Amino acid sequence: MSIDPADFAARLRAEQNAPGREETLRRERVTRRRKALLGAGAGILLLGGFGVWLASAMGGRPADEPFAPRMLDEAMWPDAWPATTNIPFRGSPAAAWGNGALGIRLPQSKAVDGLTDLEVSTSLGAVRDFLIAANLSSQTVYGSKPVGALNFLAPSDPARRELDAAFTDPSTGRGSLQFLTRFDRDEVQVLASEGMAKTDGTMTYEVTPAGELLVQADYTFVYALVKTSGAKQINPNGFEVARVVVHRQLDILVRDGKLHLQTHATAIANDDCTAPADGFIHPLFYDDLKKTKKWASVDPYAEKHADASAPGACVRPTRT
Repeated sequence: MSIDPADFAARLRAEQNAPGREETLRRERVTRRRKALLGAGAGILLLGGFGVWLASAMGGRPADEPFAPRMLDEAMWPDAWPATTNIPFRGSPAAAWGNGALGIRLPQSKAVDGLTDLEVSTSLGAVRDFLIAANLSSQTVYGSKPVGALNFLAPSDPARRELDAAFTDPSTGRGSLQFLTRFDRDEVQVLASEGMAKTDGTMTYEVTPAGELLVQADYTFVYALVKTSGAKQINPNGFEVARVVVHRQLDILVRDGKLHLQTHATAIANDDCTAPADGFIHPLFYDDLKKTKKWASVDPYAEKHADASAPGACVRPTRT
């Protein structure tokens, strides 16, 4: 609302002639000096308050006590504090990993046991593209039928039949998560600026006695997610982020340009096992962690085999 200049001038003259004006000015000077003195000790109080919070964050802070995000630069926050959309992988081992498909690095191909260099490199590329279509494609990640991923699999492959069934019969529950990474976009959104996920792993290969290429793929995908609605604002510019770690190990036989899954194992960390078995991963945010107190703890970055937290397992990740 604008103020008329004439009214403002009249008000200013009235204030100058007010009987209590000198006392008001004196109080203001005292207030300014008090603020200066308090500011001199702010550093000590800040460190003391931070120490109290950090100690309580290790187990004693009430669950409903608000965070103090303005006390410290976000890059220096303790790992116990939630990540935000500003630095979604703060404190995560995955922070230094490749963005999306850049983290799926192929081994050097070479001619081996009757297969040419081109045949080997083409087969490795097909496995890489399958991993991308199954775990990094927005179509797959947001729950649509993964046509791209299915096209890499042989029509007779049991995994393809299982996935086809999962999209025609909802009663298959979490079965599709053995092969695909899927989130309910009405619940969460993936921060796609990181290439859908941070990715790291290895790929090796060998030739079977039948002269076919067998590829071993061992990759971990770490997703940063924010609630589609009702996201908690942690600081003025950032909303709370939850991370999900998906570890996949697959042995894939390449035959006539198509993929045949021989063995597969999947571990998913930070998935709510109490949520409906609807074929989606349901991330746990900070306020949800109280329900995980009695769940078994697992470090998804220390597990060598992807069987410690299969889809639907009730486990609490020690870090994401």
